[in-house]
Amino acid sequence: MLMRHAKFTQRNAPSSSSNDYTNPCYVDLDLLRQYSPTSSSVEYARVEIAVDQSDNFTGYTDTLNAKFPKFQTVSLEGDAQRQDLPAERCTPAVTIQGPRPRPRPDASHLVFGVATSMDRLLESLDAFAHWAGGTNARILAVVDSAGSAKKEALARAEALGIRLVIREKAVEERLDRWFYLVRYLYELRDDNTQWTVLIDDDTFFPSMERLVDRLATYDPTQPHYVGSMTEDLHQLYSGGLMAYGGAGIFLSLPLVQQLQPFFDECYVFKSGGDRMLSQCIYAHTNTKLTWEKGLFQVDLRGDASGFYEAGREQPLSVHHWKSWFQADMVALSKVASIAGDEALLHRWLLPGDWYLVNGFSVIQYATISDDPLPMEQTWDDSKYTGPDPFTFSLGPLRRKDANKISYRLQTAVAERERVRQIYTRQVEPERLEVLEVVWAVASADSR
Repeated sequence: MLMRHAKFTQRNAPSSSSNDYTNPCYVDLDLLRQYSPTSSSVEYARVEIAVDQSDNFTGYTDTLNAKFPKFQTVSLEGDAQRQDLPAERCTPAVTIQGPRPRPRPDASHLVFGVATSMDRLLESLDAFAHWAGGTNARILAVVDSAGSAKKEALARAEALGIRLVIREKAVEERLDRWFYLVRYLYELRDDNTQWTVLIDDDTFFPSMERLVDRLATYDPTQPHYVGSMTEDLHQLYSGGLMAYGGAGIFLSLPLVQQLQPFFDECYVFKSGGDRMLSQCIYAHTNTKLTWEKGLFQVDLRGDASGFYEAGREQPLSVHHWKSWFQADMVALSKVASIAGDEALLHRWLLPGDWYLVNGFSVIQYATISDDPLPMEQTWDDSKYTGPDPFTFSLGPLRRKDANKISYRLQTAVAERERVRQIYTRQVEPERLEVLEVVWAVASADSR
């Protein structure tokens, strides 16, 4: 059955160009020009969602009574920076209950380690800030050479509330630095340390609070090797049954202590860093991998949008978001300041069979399924020659919907008591549709 597509109407906007920054209801023309630099106009639509921050919040529902808005033509000609809108265009379409802002969780018992370069470390700090900033978690970055960038990185980290330690290790291979993290993290332990965590520089945790709560279900006084396997059977057969580093590898302190006498012996394994670690654990302890299902390696090549749009429980971790696939986690996370971490990647069904996948996309499937559980397999096929290479980890799955309409998040702008998300769809080479979703703290009048 085909889904109903919204009929868009276009008209000249009954508004005026202005640089009056006191009016909060406006179109940011300069921002739109970034995504349509060669066009004289774009098609623009806007929806406002008010969040009533409450101590009684128990969770978001899966439906949102906010109609998909109609588009209008907005001119990008001239040099005006913004275009004022009538106040009714900025009236909330719906008010929903959300969590009241909470203190950052205490993660002082976690020490994270990443082997990277200084350039990539600097690029990663904004993403690290979402989950590590203000939590007292420590991050140890092992780099080959820091140089003058070390001072800049430490200053930025401090400004972002990140407890960052940078250590230089001149070795031939990055994976050698990765394996050295096990020893360095143990040396960095203090009286609070319970877990050492190995990550990649493109590992992202949507909610530190949920991560801390999940780790609290384990007894940190016992040896634990917690992580996630690859989602692809081809990768699994070549890499083995182990925790894959991009999803995050969590080693309780007693296990790391057991490994210390065997470090030099384990170093001769000379494989990928996470594989070296698994061989060391299996060869010298009786601890086996605990597969924590909320952690994801995201070994999905090509278009991984189906993973993010599935509407399942929020992942504890994601990976490859700025390498194998482009999904801006920094932009995605900004709405948390208004709607909490719980809102990240939450999927709401809107009237007209539209879905808002918060911080990622707004979509309308061409084919309706009676079962919302199957994940759309949008990514490339596996090299595995057997059947169902991804079902063991991500199933149930369904075929890619080639005619799906999708507006993908491009950026998000945080302002006082609101966040503006910009989603775009390139309909034709010179025709861009821009959907702005504005999340704002509910005023007394809108509650």
